[in-house]
Amino acid sequence: MTIFKTTKTLAVGTGLVVFLLVLSIYWLYNNTKTKLYNEVISSHQQTLAHEINRLIEDRRESAMAIALALSESQQIRDFLCKTCDADKQPPLDFKVLLEQLALHTNYSQLWIQVLDTKGVSRYRSWTSKTGDSLIEARRDVRDILHVPQVIQAISVGKFNLTLKSMVPLRNEKQSLLGIVEIVSHVTPLANQLKRIHGVDSVILVEKRFREQLTKAQTGMFVHDYHVANSGTNPKYLTFLERLGAQEIAKILPERVYENHVITQHLIKDDTGLIIGYWFTFEPIGMLGFSEIEHLNKQYLYASIVLLVLMLLLISLYLFKQRSDKGLSYYRHVLNSASEIIFVSDYSRIIEANQQFFEFYSEFSTLKNFLQKHRCVCDTFEVEKGYLQREVDGEFWLDYVIRRPDKHHKAVILKEGERQFFEVKVAQIDIYEKPLYSVIMHNITNQELYKQQLEFLSETDTLTGISNRLVFNRTLVQEIQRAHRYHSELALLMFDIDHFKNINDTYGHEVGDQVLVTLCEVIGELLRETDVFCRIGGEEFTVVMPETNLEQATQTAERLRKAIETLPSQTLPTSLTVSFGVVSMTRWDNDKTILKRADDALYQAKKNGRNRVEVAEDSVATTNE
Repeated sequence: MTIFKTTKTLAVGTGLVVFLLVLSIYWLYNNTKTKLYNEVISSHQQTLAHEINRLIEDRRESAMAIALALSESQQIRDFLCKTCDADKQPPLDFKVLLEQLALHTNYSQLWIQVLDTKGVSRYRSWTSKTGDSLIEARRDVRDILHVPQVIQAISVGKFNLTLKSMVPLRNEKQSLLGIVEIVSHVTPLANQLKRIHGVDSVILVEKRFREQLTKAQTGMFVHDYHVANSGTNPKYLTFLERLGAQEIAKILPERVYENHVITQHLIKDDTGLIIGYWFTFEPIGMLGFSEIEHLNKQYLYASIVLLVLMLLLISLYLFKQRSDKGLSYYRHVLNSASEIIFVSDYSRIIEANQQFFEFYSEFSTLKNFLQKHRCVCDTFEVEKGYLQREVDGEFWLDYVIRRPDKHHKAVILKEGERQFFEVKVAQIDIYEKPLYSVIMHNITNQELYKQQLEFLSETDTLTGISNRLVFNRTLVQEIQRAHRYHSELALLMFDIDHFKNINDTYGHEVGDQVLVTLCEVIGELLRETDVFCRIGGEEFTVVMPETNLEQATQTAERLRKAIETLPSQTLPTSLTVSFGVVSMTRWDNDKTILKRADDALYQAKKNGRNRVEVAEDSVATTNE
């Protein structure tokens, strides 16, 4: 009986302890699950916030690149020319350009507007209505006309919330001709976010702009908040209707409503004022709760161990089996990632995923890789602005870790082609010795597209040589360098004699081919250090660093003779050019030296053309 009672008491006591332990585990499980649940939702919001900011910034940069390229358009300059015959100027039409951008890039729904120096709209790509002044309605127009400079802004107008990129237009004498403006809409950004992350968006404009939106683009409003993006899901508009105006304006980054995760991202203008709200919607079941699933498994294992003490060996065996499956699962996840992922102990790589070996395909194991490379940084190309073994005196891992907010990039040569990677490093401190997880995301396509845009903004599309933008920048840089190091600098300025007769006689297509042929001939006769630019219709310049007046004059004469003696089968008629030559004095800046070169060119024209004239100030300086 005593044994029975003792056994019963022990059983009751054990049962009570087990019950309390299970209860404690359950309480801890719920708390941890809630915390992880909130972290997953918060991480989802942060990921979308980062992506939205990136989409807006990429859109602004691309729009600015297009605006800069259009600011060099001779067609737009001729269109705004005050002294030109307006009846002879062809109308502007960028419909084909906008269609090509929409077809071949992500940049659809772009508007182009051209304004003159009085702030009057001379051209709008989205409507035929022009001739109205924007001076009173838009402060940014007043600012750029008062102080001509590049302006980017995000604001609300009559139609919608838009991103604007504005660039001043100047003629050859640097006088202001007007403004070219690229207007970007937000609907493509919402569509792009949908394609990348699969989430729906509703972008609302602050209700204080309700009366200003006289031509609201979508015509939809939710509690006086204008719906800025088209193609929205009616279900989510109903969600916002139910939330009410006060909840919409409440700054709450994430919330759960009717089994959906709704995130809110503030849209601010350049002064920091809130002008809109970007809401995203995703069914809660679509979020990845893998950590919570893993948590369920861990607590299940603990419960089994506590409840089945008598079957300890079996429980340990089952636990080991499940753990092995868990490790296999995480290995599978790492190997299915499209990024290169590896772990380093600072001195060497200790683990890498499958993508690592697919990129470094000549190696099948880490041992083989480490036999040739002590560090993955040994494969980085040494290029300015990109990661290499040491950056600013720091080992590359330390450099990236200490600058978490900076975008770090590396270039790796694979099969003769440059591959660009965005590199992120995180320190793992759960072991005695810290480890470093490295993620390398291939951004080659984005980098090449960015370089292509930069090339297009700096190159004359007809002749392939540098344009006026490059000339202005190079001239300033070379003058500063020549002043600093007391070196010599010369400038050639020339144009084609009677070029208008060629266009009138043979047509503009032949005239264009003449310009291309001339540039090919001139380009072959110049040094690599000379910067050859087209700054007008048939007007060209050559910036010649480390060159005195005599050398520059000899070069100009050589170029003149080369053009004069071109064989007849090369061109439809004989061709001559006139040169103005100038060397920099200690009083010169970019405007004065260009003016003296232009005066010398004018003198060459006046003295009969097909000749080289040297600026008088340059001769006097040389004689001194």
